Amino acid sequence: MKKLIIAAVILLVLGVLAYAFFGGQGAPAETAKPVPTETPTKPETGAPSADAADAQTPANTEEQTPANTEEQTPAGTEEQTPAVLDLEAMYASREPDEIVMTIDGKPLTWQDYFYFYQIQAGQWEQQFQLYQAYGMALGWDSQADEEGHTFAELLGPGTEDLLRQFYAMESLADDLGVEFTEEEQAELQQNHQAFITGRFGEEGTEDQFWEFLDSIHVSRDLYWRINSYDFLYNACMRELCGENGEKLEEQEILAWMEDNGILSADHILISTADLEGAEKEEKAALAQKIAEELQAIEDVEKRFARFQELLAEYSEDPGGVDGYVFGPGVMVQEFYDGTLALEENQVSDPVESQFGYHIILRRPLHAEDEILAGYESYTGRQMLANERFNNAFDQKMESIQIVYADGFQAPDPRDFMSTTPVEG
Repeated sequence: MKKLIIAAVILLVLGVLAYAFFGGQGAPAETAKPVPTETPTKPETGAPSADAADAQTPANTEEQTPANTEEQTPAGTEEQTPAVLDLEAMYASREPDEIVMTIDGKPLTWQDYFYFYQIQAGQWEQQFQLYQAYGMALGWDSQADEEGHTFAELLGPGTEDLLRQFYAMESLADDLGVEFTEEEQAELQQNHQAFITGRFGEEGTEDQFWEFLDSIHVSRDLYWRINSYDFLYNACMRELCGENGEKLEEQEILAWMEDNGILSADHILISTADLEGAEKEEKAALAQKIAEELQAIEDVEKRFARFQELLAEYSEDPGGVDGYVFGPGVMVQEFYDGTLALEENQVSDPVESQFGYHIILRRPLHAEDEILAGYESYTGRQMLANERFNNAFDQKMESIQIVYADGFQAPDPRDFMSTTPVEG
């Protein structure tokens, strides 16, 4: 089954670790709740697409614009070396094995806390550099949200969010009693060897690896937990929904699709782009003729067959897609409403949108139908599995209890700034 989601924290913690192993400092990715991991590809859906109609930014992009980015760096000012966060100085401010908090009663050392802290800090510093490259002043004292908090004030809570995601997956796996398959265990070891080879070459040794791990302040225990995280996701999904969603029943999938307003339709588009007057009227008459011919066919199979013939002959949908399965907001509203008004297997009168006239054939839904979701598509089975996992993961996230040790609070990054370049 195409993997629909994975907690983005694994992209952070494992990605940063891998980047460090293969010769970099480690540039953190964006934090988020579970999200699709595959790069979306915009479907060539042609006329009915709401994206094509509105040219909107996809709704699931999570990049936020800081509240005070209107500050511009004055033109002609003397260039200065920007201050950067000195993570090495910060790490040295405490003992590695000092217990700084408990998470669901489990102690967390400064060393392991620092790993997640630097991930969140690095992600925001990348954002600062991006805005500064465009001449906009942005830094730790800048306002980060509508409530007036600065980035420095939100760094501690942001680190907590990462920790909650990380521990939630482990806790969910414990609750479900999941175990890795032999293949997963073997792959875990292969990944480990790939890290060694990637950093030190074919002659790399375990001793070199562990020495390097110490140099970037990553404990062995955390390292193995990080590399197990993706496998925990797979095991939890397998337990909740089956390896390929086979634990989900056809009827519950169809009920979920209906509850979420999912529709299936094909259409013949008679385009009226840039047409007016008599030319447009001629197109309207053709659309009406096609609709009436199809509506007069009582046998469903014959109606479907004739529909395909007329589609091949007349449709001007540039996407050339053989039907669509979609929910609210994906297609232009006229197309969605026109489909919703039909019974299954019924053909509409011409439905006009900005693209032209649509003769719509509403089709029955199936659990394995590919549903357009933003710029990607997933089957009903995959999307229900996604929702079921999300619900379990969110509940676990909310239950995670973090208690700070007496005298500890998240470091203020402004206390550890340096204009001296920090070696990677």
